[in-house]
Amino acid sequence: MADRNMTTADSKMVWFAAGALAMAALVALFLYADGYFDRSDSIELKIQVPENGIIEGQ
Repeated sequence: MADRNMTTADSKMVWFAAGALAMAALVALFLYADGYFDRSDSIELKIQVPENGIIEGQ
């Protein structure tokens, strides 16, 4: 026969892991809904060149 104490200990660990995974999913869903993952930390650099292509120096 199977050892009942062993299956009880394993089932508690499985429920703990399932609960931790559910909490992590809820936190990730909240951050996604808040727009946290859409933020960009990059720098945008624009260079404007005159239309005739000539850059005059002083």
